[in-house]
Amino acid sequence: MEEFDNLEDFEAKETAHSLPIGWVVLYVGLILFGIYYFIAYSPSTSGWTQEKAYQESLER
Repeated sequence: MEEFDNLEDFEAKETAHSLPIGWVVLYVGLILFGIYYFIAYSPSTSGWTQEKAYQESLER
């Protein structure tokens, strides 16, 4: 049983300290989506507010 105690022997050395590419793409994509969402839906940048949308719906 002692031959299985050293887990470093079973670890892939070339990928030991790197993230999978899918995780990196997801991370960068979520950051870009957050920036887009902030710009598109923040009242300070787009001017959209719930009150304004409500008033527009009453006018129709």
